[in-house]
Amino acid sequence: MTEVLVIEDDKHIRRLLRISLEKQGFSVREEGRGGDGIQRFAGIKPDIVLLDLGLPDMEGLEVLKALRAGSQVPVIVLSVRNGEADIVQLLNSGADDYLVKPFNTAELVARIRVA
Repeated sequence: MTEVLVIEDDKHIRRLLRISLEKQGFSVREEGRGGDGIQRFAGIKPDIVLLDLGLPDMEGLEVLKALRAGSQVPVIVLSVRNGEADIVQLLNSGADDYLVKPFNTAELVARIRVA
């Protein structure tokens, strides 16, 4: 079973992702803060990470850099930021994909399967 780690501060979005992904057969772990997400990542070694950028304790870019320091696990960024510069910066920093909120969960599942 594919293990997904969701690092997202909005509990409603986390719940939506958990329900949607579990219906598709994924195992989902959740964290609402960047630091907690980094710790959980090290503990569970997920198959893929879904990462929000606007976290309460640190920027998603910093979380991405921490994850990339020791792993090449696919990371899909989920963010309301839709500026080309933001997207390019995250992709150049190691993100494997980028989806702008709001997004279609079927598209997200397809992107997870590709990653």
